[in-house]
Amino acid sequence: MTPRRVTRLSVLGIVVALAAVTPGAMAIAQPAPTRTLPVSSSDRADVPPVSPAVGAETSGRAVVVIEGGGSPHAYTTPWAACDGGRPSYVQAMLDAGLPVFTAPGFGNTYTSTAGESGCPPQPPTELQWNTSGYPTQAGQAVLGLLGWLNETYGYTTFDLVGYSYGGLVARATVAALKAPPQPGSLAPAHSYAQSAIDAGVTIPSMVTLNSPHLGGPAYDIAADPARYLRPVAIAWGREFAEASKSLIAFQQTEGAGSIHVLVTSAHAKRNPRSWDAQQVGVLDGVALTLIAGDYCGRTCGDERSPRKGSAAAIPRTDGTVPVYSQLMQPCPKTCPTPPGSVYIPPGMVPSTVVRRTFPTVHSTFVTKGLGLPQSLSVSRNPAAIAFLVRTVVEAWRSAGAQLMVQQP
Repeated sequence: MTPRRVTRLSVLGIVVALAAVTPGAMAIAQPAPTRTLPVSSSDRADVPPVSPAVGAETSGRAVVVIEGGGSPHAYTTPWAACDGGRPSYVQAMLDAGLPVFTAPGFGNTYTSTAGESGCPPQPPTELQWNTSGYPTQAGQAVLGLLGWLNETYGYTTFDLVGYSYGGLVARATVAALKAPPQPGSLAPAHSYAQSAIDAGVTIPSMVTLNSPHLGGPAYDIAADPARYLRPVAIAWGREFAEASKSLIAFQQTEGAGSIHVLVTSAHAKRNPRSWDAQQVGVLDGVALTLIAGDYCGRTCGDERSPRKGSAAAIPRTDGTVPVYSQLMQPCPKTCPTPPGSVYIPPGMVPSTVVRRTFPTVHSTFVTKGLGLPQSLSVSRNPAAIAFLVRTVVEAWRSAGAQLMVQQP
């Protein structure tokens, strides 16, 4: 989760040797046979074709990207985006023949298209998720978007890609699909979320990028700087703590419900009423891939030596989120305070998970603050993007789904 406006962070002198990405790193294995997706003249004017036949061209399957919290996200389609284009990882999936939609997100003080121009028409507000909201509510909205895409284009199968807080929202979307509202609950006259359930929509796979699944100390500082700034600086490093202060303004204006599941205390001990406890069994049957960034060591620029003088004692982060949180794993043996401990309810994490770590940071927000090249952001890193694309394409190939080729 990253505030849209960048506040100045201290520029750190960091020299880290990274493995070079070979020219072939972005190469994607030979895809499954493709069919041509019809593109009419109206599409070229950013008006997508409204026909269930569109989904049939890719075996009724599409990718939906849920981006990070705290920023506006415009709805984009395989045919149309805003004038500013798509994020690198989204464009790479589209270039590989995957029909990609971006779930629109608004905040407490901005619309989904804030700061953008030339965007395609946005879906109704009820299908847009609050990027500062509680994940359960956001997941209901994204499920509604899936129902709308089903009714509009005929897609029945969706692969979710969640970036940062979007990873938690992706999990909440699966939960909403598996646990429909109870009879008698208040709902709109026509609920697209219910439409998705009635249509038999499925979510066979999910990939998350640098997602704070188990929270992180940066969000403790955002929620209560007076209490947590000093202990985080001691345990995680002064520079990490100082950089985390940039989230304070976000929490004060936009934090709302989301910060409640991002502070470490929400994941530190057994709590049958916690959001984690409600996620037990949700991801069963979903092919889960977790991508993490571990560019930053204990301090990401602090010159002090790690405790015990061991590399194993260095809590790895992407400059915002601990690696253990991104990978949904228990805290390392020498778990810093906070959190001091992490409790993962049995069954919350499926038995089969693919975990992959890259020497990247959380976002371009972090690269700017640390004076690093933008290619070290997970959203722009060639190696991380190649792995993401390969993961989704291989899922399609194994299912026999048709990839997309847009006519020029």
